[in-house]
Amino acid sequence: MDSVNRKRKSKDMPMCKYGLSCYQKNPEHHKKYRHPESVVEPKNVSNQDVVDGSSISDEEPPSKTSRISDKAKIELSDDEEEAPKTSLAEPKFKETVEKVLKSMPQDFFDFWDFCASINKQKPEDAFADFDLYLIGIYDLLVKKLPPNKEILLHCHYRYYYDPPELQTVIKSNDKSLFHIGYFRDDPESFPSVLVSNNAAVDCKLTLKGDNIFAAMNAEITDRIKKMKPKSKKQFIKIQENLQKFAKEKKYSLEISTSKTTSRNKKVVSKTFNSFGIVVPVKNDVGYRPLPDSNAKIKSILQKIVNAENEEKRLTFEEDLDELITNVQFANDECDFGMGLELGIDLFCFGDPYFHSHILSILPLAYNLLNRPKYAEVVQFHLANRKKSHNLNTLD
Repeated sequence: MDSVNRKRKSKDMPMCKYGLSCYQKNPEHHKKYRHPESVVEPKNVSNQDVVDGSSISDEEPPSKTSRISDKAKIELSDDEEEAPKTSLAEPKFKETVEKVLKSMPQDFFDFWDFCASINKQKPEDAFADFDLYLIGIYDLLVKKLPPNKEILLHCHYRYYYDPPELQTVIKSNDKSLFHIGYFRDDPESFPSVLVSNNAAVDCKLTLKGDNIFAAMNAEITDRIKKMKPKSKKQFIKIQENLQKFAKEKKYSLEISTSKTTSRNKKVVSKTFNSFGIVVPVKNDVGYRPLPDSNAKIKSILQKIVNAENEEKRLTFEEDLDELITNVQFANDECDFGMGLELGIDLFCFGDPYFHSHILSILPLAYNLLNRPKYAEVVQFHLANRKKSHNLNTLD
């Protein structure tokens, strides 16, 4: 078709109702609707702009066929095939070993000392009989890295559904991809609680107390209950030693404490992972709820990924477009929590089809909340997101 005919065909097509605000990069959408020139032929976006969170991803949403292929790549497999890597700008948040360790609470180090009392040569394997291992930040102690060494931990043992707020420190080698980690709402604050997740199952985060002794004690209790009576004795002894050590160090072994209750009071909304978000709210400014319930939003997202064809998918996406428009209005009025909520919900839904939507919402929300490190983490994670045991990036 020559250029004249192409221009004539373009003029005959209906104008996209979102005009210059349209973020769709899907070629099928552009075949069906006419757009202003700046949208049809988007400018090249630099990697730096993406990491800064100042621009949306220029990746085209995949078709139904490619989406199925993407899903296959993230399913847990025997050979643990890695997801394809996406080029990213040089990270801004490389940190020294010393700085990372300074960001960890005292119970993190006390627990390492306790594990060393059980297994001096390999403290990380002190609970191997329970199929529980110290990993993540503990790898800095395992490898005895020099304090001034710069490292990047954005994706180190970051499981499929782990939001940027979660730092894994304990894992199991089971098929459910069970792991436990510290959770901090703000990267500049100490973690307030620990949570667990089964990444091969769903996105749910389960509270495990406000210190790692409580988290491990709760997990050991659950595992001992499932053991045969003859096997329990030696494991009960290990748990008794843990409880004694925790009592001497004055750590509570209760799951619900004043610390965990304090965070619960600050949660402004429950997200798909059931754990909720915490954002600063002053004089009713900082957060406004999404107009639809979690159940309704899940239904919208499910319809989009299950659509029979592109035309129906675009129709279903209109409901998501309205939610994104609400977020834009909320951002204009400093209610940044709405964008964080929708971004986390899309992330928790888990389908790669929404990765481009997440990149247009979540990094911006973190930057507006003065949490730029999390903006960078989520972008690195989406570029390397997979369901696998093979999550060691330090090596």
